[in-house]
Amino acid sequence: MDIATHPREAREKLRTRAYDAVLTDMVMPDMSGLELVKFVQLHHPDTPVIVFTGFANFKDAVTAVKLGAFDYLSKPVQGEMLLHVLTRALEFRRLKRLEEEMEVLLAGAEALGWQSLELLAETPEAALLASLREACRQEKDLSQAAERVLEAAEHLLGATRSSVFLYQPGERQFIGVAARGPEAEARRRAVVPLGEGVMGQVAVSQRPLLVRDVALATGLAPGRYSYRGTSFLILPVKSSRLWGVLNVTDRRDNTPFQARELFLGWLLARLLAEYLESRQPVTPAPEAEPLVRSLLQEHLPLGLALVDRELRIVLANRTLSRLARAPAEDLIGASLPASLGLSPGDQEAVAQALRDLFRDGEPREFPILKSHRPGSSPGYLGLKLLPSLAAPGEQPALVVVEDVSEVEQLRQRLHLYEHLAIMGKLSLCVAHELNNPLDGIRRYISLAQRKKDQPEEVECYLTEALKGLQKMSLTIRSLLSSANPLKAPRTADNLLNLLQEAVKIMMFQASDHRVQVDFHPSPELKAVAVEGDLYHVFINLIKNALQAMPQGGRLLIQGGLTPQGVEISFKDTGPGLRPEEVEQIFQPFYSTKEGGEGLGLGLPICRKILERYHGTLLVESEPGAGTCVRILLPQPSTGGQGVKEQDPRRG
Repeated sequence: MDIATHPREAREKLRTRAYDAVLTDMVMPDMSGLELVKFVQLHHPDTPVIVFTGFANFKDAVTAVKLGAFDYLSKPVQGEMLLHVLTRALEFRRLKRLEEEMEVLLAGAEALGWQSLELLAETPEAALLASLREACRQEKDLSQAAERVLEAAEHLLGATRSSVFLYQPGERQFIGVAARGPEAEARRRAVVPLGEGVMGQVAVSQRPLLVRDVALATGLAPGRYSYRGTSFLILPVKSSRLWGVLNVTDRRDNTPFQARELFLGWLLARLLAEYLESRQPVTPAPEAEPLVRSLLQEHLPLGLALVDRELRIVLANRTLSRLARAPAEDLIGASLPASLGLSPGDQEAVAQALRDLFRDGEPREFPILKSHRPGSSPGYLGLKLLPSLAAPGEQPALVVVEDVSEVEQLRQRLHLYEHLAIMGKLSLCVAHELNNPLDGIRRYISLAQRKKDQPEEVECYLTEALKGLQKMSLTIRSLLSSANPLKAPRTADNLLNLLQEAVKIMMFQASDHRVQVDFHPSPELKAVAVEGDLYHVFINLIKNALQAMPQGGRLLIQGGLTPQGVEISFKDTGPGLRPEEVEQIFQPFYSTKEGGEGLGLGLPICRKILERYHGTLLVESEPGAGTCVRILLPQPSTGGQGVKEQDPRRG
């Protein structure tokens, strides 16, 4: 614990290190408590500030909280009250950091999709989820499938109360379809408007919500049901669209839900979304199969192909040959997913959808997929996968491929114009917000120059100028934070750009941790084309390195081409890991963080994403010598496609 007897001393201490909490008086010489709150929020936005005052009034309390103070206490402060508030402040800070970590991990898991289940391979959780997935595929009744998911939530998450609500966009409301625990029947019949309760907030953000303690949660809309516990999970059930929400609360042992339960709940919600996505059976006419074969010979604007159970093309029309940029005779016998120039992730998604189609006979659709081949500009394809028009599962499936490049390019252009219009308005706002303090700074510096022979006057003017700079910094930081930094680029990019974007986004956290980041990539990485999912790998590795150096340090990021391929390294000056820790860090749910609060899936997710590119993740560490994490990718292919063409599912 440090004590500062003057605001100037407090600022110097805060500039040199981070603190768990700051306690300050409201009235002080040269700087008020509210100004110190601004200073802390500028340099340490995650640090809670508690303000004391002997002249309490409601206006000051509201102002302090708006500026970022955690609480506002009147003097004389009782020891029990101070201890209670300080405990809540530190818990709030801890939970906020855990939420940020989960944001990073779930972004990586989203990039993996259902492959995330492989992170739990050979665990009881994986076996239960795989069994549930298969059972739901056989279940025709929606409410029964939802009940199965809720039953699994009891086993996996320890929940005693749960429900599934489906969203009706036209009516802007949720309807209950399944529930377990107290008041289950009422929740099954409930209809909840979009603007009522926390479900609406989750539906709008479409991000999972984990509340460990309702008393510490902010901005939650009131719900209509009372719960025994103070912790709950609300998970969006989404795939290509938002289907609804999965609510889980009241753990059996009355302990808060943790990151592990959030991840398992996310998998349950994804499984339910997969089930809902596939609930549109088509009953084809058996005698129509000859008609399809004749259509393949016609000059249609749509690409058509018959695909067997091995995902090989049996027949293809001329339009598909043009879209695949390959002679029709070369397509026969080739893998359909590998023939369309799709990214590795999209190839796997189409292949899995075809396998599911042969199993359950239900159609699938991919509205927009990016297609890119060496020597040509990217295009966009829409795919419809239809079951056999004879006996489902026995005859070849019909795949309809549409060139939607022009529509997608127009959509992107419209999005760009909208973005430019917004940026124009934003620029005016920024100019207005920065102009006044900038003018004040100029005036105070001018006055300081005139009074340079009067040190006290100069210090006063420079202090006022610093206030203006702090206000400008807060404005800029607020604008930067308004974007979602963890959302990865959706399209292909070069390796250097993705790495630079990840480093840029994490620089604020590096500053908060007092970590110096040395970034020395080779320009050669710009020639290596990759997909956006590698962005999640870079974010995770940088985050892990920063968290290993809470009291500051140095992170060296290097990358370049070697005779074997691409190598990128992240070396920190943290405490390092013991040999037994290095051996276990890729095991699911294993974490080296204090108190076991980490989810222990960051590195497994990184390794799983790299497997798509035949890549490798190596960790080298010794106690007291820091940790070095290296990414090794295979030799980039010719034609500017880099590791993007190295798809481990081919062959």
